[in-house]
Amino acid sequence: MTSSSEEFVPRTAIELEVVSLAAVWDLISSMVHYGHFLKNHAVQNAELQFNTQENSILFLILLADLLSPPGKLLKGSSYLGNLRRIAEKPNLSGDPSSMSHAIDAFTTWLDGHAVVENVWLPTIERKSTLRVKRHDYLTVCGTTSKHGFTHLDRVVKKICSILSENQIEIDEGEGYLTIPDFQTWFRDQVFLASSTLIAWHLNEIRWGIYEYLKPEFKRAYVPTVVVSGAQIYRFDAPPDIHSKLVKSIHWDLMNEVRTAPYFPRFTVSPYLRNIF
Repeated sequence: MTSSSEEFVPRTAIELEVVSLAAVWDLISSMVHYGHFLKNHAVQNAELQFNTQENSILFLILLADLLSPPGKLLKGSSYLGNLRRIAEKPNLSGDPSSMSHAIDAFTTWLDGHAVVENVWLPTIERKSTLRVKRHDYLTVCGTTSKHGFTHLDRVVKKICSILSENQIEIDEGEGYLTIPDFQTWFRDQVFLASSTLIAWHLNEIRWGIYEYLKPEFKRAYVPTVVVSGAQIYRFDAPPDIHSKLVKSIHWDLMNEVRTAPYFPRFTVSPYLRNIF
């Protein structure tokens, strides 16, 4: 006999797929929206601007969550890795090619390096050109923006490792002192300069998920009755979804893809693609 809590844990491949898709959709929707960015941007060669500095920091915190290992409901080392596995072996009837292309493009960009010249770190009195993996600086800056210093031991180790790879050797005590300097360069300058491109990658992934899920929405949507001029409907979950929680997540995800994402697709200028 299973406990009541076990009834909510995703177990089948399609259950894990639905939870992964919903989790990424939710995170991207919490980042790429007009609560964070100014409206009336161009669609061709767009350059997005945050409404406030606080919006940019919250975006970065959520991005660090997306780039971190998923929670206990999901297997796998990363959300993007789970999406790639879905694209390679989908359990729903949609075409995952657009989603797959967007995931691969973002992963390739994250695995590349930002090269920043003449970085001055006053707390350790060092000036150097730093070559830092983009995934690393984004997770470091997002995590240090979210947590107090007592929760930053792993991040400090990462900062020390990054500097060591650039021939700057410091101890962990100096690593804590270097956090504000690192934020000044990589959160307040490099990230902001790259934010339009990051938002583009995320938006492309969201549109790819939407295109993949449209056939599932058409299959699952069942209109029932009209009440006071409004159509009442239900969504029929795939038969291999047994978890009560995942059935609820599937229902919410279908509601999300009833219409196309409000944030339009846009392109990014070659200058912004190559700035860092």
